[in-house]
Amino acid sequence: MNNDILVVGDKEVTKLGWRNKFKRVIKRVVFSLLYYSGSLNALVFLISKLKKEHCSVILFYHRFSENAHGECELPHLRVSEFEKQMWHVKKFYKIITMDELAEELKLKKNNESPCVAITIDDGYLNNYNLAYPVLKKLNLPATIYLTTGFIGTEKSVWVDQLMDIFLASRSKSFSFPELFGVEVFDLSTAKNKRETFTRYFEKILYAEDPIKNSLMEELAKVLVVDEDDRVDGERKMLNWEEVIEMSRNGISFGAHSVNHPTLSKIELSEAKQEIYDSRREIETKIGCKVKHFAIPNGKKKDFNGELKEFCKEIGFTTIVTTEHGVVNSESDPYFLRRINPSPPIYVFACELARYMFLNRGIK
Repeated sequence: MNNDILVVGDKEVTKLGWRNKFKRVIKRVVFSLLYYSGSLNALVFLISKLKKEHCSVILFYHRFSENAHGECELPHLRVSEFEKQMWHVKKFYKIITMDELAEELKLKKNNESPCVAITIDDGYLNNYNLAYPVLKKLNLPATIYLTTGFIGTEKSVWVDQLMDIFLASRSKSFSFPELFGVEVFDLSTAKNKRETFTRYFEKILYAEDPIKNSLMEELAKVLVVDEDDRVDGERKMLNWEEVIEMSRNGISFGAHSVNHPTLSKIELSEAKQEIYDSRREIETKIGCKVKHFAIPNGKKKDFNGELKEFCKEIGFTTIVTTEHGVVNSESDPYFLRRINPSPPIYVFACELARYMFLNRGIK
């Protein structure tokens, strides 16, 4: 029996759930007061001057939009929020490139100033249409990690394909015994679709690629969605002309594999080829050495020692993950932690300061 369950009438709520919700509300109130009173800015300025050594934070983003994402869309950051975040980091922190961060790590030294590196994963078209103009306006460098198999095509990363299946379906309910037994899912509302998508995503995330693709095709049949239904006519990913333009204007590019597989779930030789071919394609297109790699999915279990050594051998100087934390002189350049920034601006600013000055996430 779960001792954390409280029964109130016919409702069950967890003590932990209420505690977490209460903590989140209190934290937001405190963060709001700190930010809008100007206290946070004063603290950041003061600590930056008083501390002799500082760590670095690598921010990572994926998708951007002009509007808040709906209940049945993949998460993305409004470009207006992104611009606020970039103004904030430009004002209070030293912005560095991944090349500069790699050099600092090579020397095994901390920074004299708190530093921030800006990174973006996958290579979505909105990186060019929305994020790039902000970065160019503020003269900020960034690194975009490209999943090269989708660049210049009408295809997109598998998670986008999965969402497209749910969005295109007109089915009001469905069942999928292979994964969920007798459970029946209600798809009658956008919220239900989103929740069901999340359940399905979590179930197949670590399946081997052929199995994952097969399960997605089976889902499309169950939901009566054919290939034409999934194509909305809009390109989701960058093309090479856009990549080349950005590479000439302060944006650097890293490799993120060809097809975004879970590298630890495929044959070692195939995983190496995914990494090598992604890097080679970018170098061929932009005419620059590619020194940085981002692990698809980005968790510890998504990579292994053999692949890490391979990345070293072929000349990568850093590997980034999606594990949360900061970077200091003791960090492994081939397993760098990053922070996924959260809006609104007062939460972003306070959380960034917490990571930066309290060294949260150092392991």
